[in-house]
Amino acid sequence: MSGERRIRQLPPEVAARIAAGEVIERPVSVVRELLDNAIDAGATRIRVTIVEGGLRSIEVNDDGRGIPPDQIEVAFERHATSKIAGSGDLRRVETLGFRGEALGAIAAAAEVEIVTRADTEPVGVAALLVDRQVVRRSARAAPVGTTIAVRELFAKVPARRNFLGSASSEGRQITTLVSHYALAYPGIAFHLEAGRRPFQTSGDGSLRHAVAAVYGAEQGEAMLDVEHTEGDVAVSGLAGPPSLHRGNRTGIALFVNGRWVQSAALRFAVSDAYQSELPGGRYPVASVALSLPAEAVDVNVHPAKAEVRFRDQRGVARVLRHAILRALEAAGPVGWSLGEAPGRPPAPEEPPRPSLRERLQPPESPQPSLHRDLAPVEPGPSATGRTQRETLPLLRVVGQLATTYVVAEGPDGMYLIDQHAAHERVVFDRLKGRQGEAAVQPLLEPVLVELDQTAAAVFEEHGSHLEQLGLALEPFGDAACLVRAAPVGFGDGDIAGGLRAMLEKLGDERRVADPFDRAAASVACHSSVRAGMALSLEEMRQLIDDLAATDSPRTCPHGRPTLVHVRQDALDRQFGR
Repeated sequence: MSGERRIRQLPPEVAARIAAGEVIERPVSVVRELLDNAIDAGATRIRVTIVEGGLRSIEVNDDGRGIPPDQIEVAFERHATSKIAGSGDLRRVETLGFRGEALGAIAAAAEVEIVTRADTEPVGVAALLVDRQVVRRSARAAPVGTTIAVRELFAKVPARRNFLGSASSEGRQITTLVSHYALAYPGIAFHLEAGRRPFQTSGDGSLRHAVAAVYGAEQGEAMLDVEHTEGDVAVSGLAGPPSLHRGNRTGIALFVNGRWVQSAALRFAVSDAYQSELPGGRYPVASVALSLPAEAVDVNVHPAKAEVRFRDQRGVARVLRHAILRALEAAGPVGWSLGEAPGRPPAPEEPPRPSLRERLQPPESPQPSLHRDLAPVEPGPSATGRTQRETLPLLRVVGQLATTYVVAEGPDGMYLIDQHAAHERVVFDRLKGRQGEAAVQPLLEPVLVELDQTAAAVFEEHGSHLEQLGLALEPFGDAACLVRAAPVGFGDGDIAGGLRAMLEKLGDERRVADPFDRAAASVACHSSVRAGMALSLEEMRQLIDDLAATDSPRTCPHGRPTLVHVRQDALDRQFGR
């Protein structure tokens, strides 16, 4: 039949290029596969050089064990590997590369040149491959290790190349990949040439030094140690204090048995540990490695090995969250800052510097300062056992702006305090610290509140938590309840309206994960002073004192900022000083 399409077997070179597209999606995929092989070969030094974002060329050099001369050709065949021998080995994959497709896929998508010398050989071998076939081979003097150069990626697959990003975009992905590998393997010295400024790590085994190389020295110093084990899951690494945060999740680096993974469940576990301590839309910074038995994790679920599957995902995420929480709780208090890394403790030989409040306190005053613990405190082991928290500097109330913001003067400029968000944090911490002992106001007559179906469902779900927080509620029919007592200030006197608004907010709350905390945050919101409420100077001073005594004075329970700092030098610039 004219025009009939017959079924036929694809030529080997076409099939190889199609298969290569599953493994090699873009230049960063090439770099990842070559890094995996270098690390599996025991490399202690890895150098990556890319030109035009890897589109023109990628070169990866390592000092690993190298490839024996008689195994070079077979190394570029499909499904050729030294890391597994049978299907049973897939249940316990302990290497980064294991499928035997990387080199073959790369050679099917680009021209490849390899120079390698095995640690048992006196001389190295150089080979050039085109369409996975060795077209030139010779002996060459070379140090122990392997150098692989990949040129003109996807030149023979123009459709794939057309869907790649710009050279700068592809280069950024490679930079991100190499920096994450540097965090996963601080004992390996990485060097990346991808532009004007090379990236490199010392390979001295210190994760803190690797973090400093990736994110900067101040952030490396500020990070908190994470070390926790539950059952057969061990967690180690570094996590940032709440003052370090980003506008996206790229600062959360997670590694499972040495493999950098993209796991929404694990990223959420890290963010959840900071649930009410970060401003809305901000995310923590962390570099955390999880170690668990190889049979408890399946790494063979994604062609590019970017995802893994856990036998007990909830259990692993729970251990990770506990590890971050323990790190935050074990750290000492730090001075307040706005997205800046707190300083490190002074050297032992340096005498402690007096705080600003101590310098201002009259020597003859017999009364202790109300702000005696509000001056910036250097981080360190907490003598009182307090959890990790930030402290406010000394603030002098100046007045109120738009009956919404408290204006205060601090050591370095002006501070604007959102009175509702600040009071919300104060009330929330009091409710949390005194479960079942909230300041309750019994009502002379119970208030009947009719509820819609959604509010009734929320009431049924959180009734016990609300009772702990001082709301004495009784069901009244199918869609109503009686309020017999409420926290002082709840609903500004409108108990029914306040309860309906609180249940609506509680039903929509997603940022605070813990059910009791969620209820406490909602009660605090509806028991706090509102925007538009005039405050006396004494009330504003008391609000700042109360805010300073909380563990997280920078944010309200829902993550909104409580205060904004306008630096003195910024004010001076505005006035041309």
